[in-house]
Amino acid sequence: MTTQFITKLNKTEVGFHLLMSLCIVDGSVNHAESEVILEFLEKNFKGSIDIIKEQAFLLALPAEELKYHFIEVVEQFYKLSSVEERNNITSFAMKVAMADTQMQSSENALINALYDAWGIE
Repeated sequence: MTTQFITKLNKTEVGFHLLMSLCIVDGSVNHAESEVILEFLEKNFKGSIDIIKEQAFLLALPAEELKYHFIEVVEQFYKLSSVEERNNITSFAMKVAMADTQMQSSENALINALYDAWGIE
């Protein structure tokens, strides 16, 4: 069940939340992960986004709520995107998770949740 807050986000913001959640789920923000997210936004979206505000929201989110928020944004991105855009963000999600050269179990759990939500094998 997507909250009203999530439904007000545009596709750029939802994509940012999806990728940034992967970035922070392991408890740290790695520069290489941030670079992947910025590359994704620059190449794929022209919508407006207040990165500082959105990042502050995500960093303030209690760790135990992050997975639930992630599922919400995954569902919302699905509603707002084409198959091509979903394939593209899935590729970038893997790049974020592997940016520090190893996928943590917390990152793997979110990747699995993404794949399950979108029926990806």
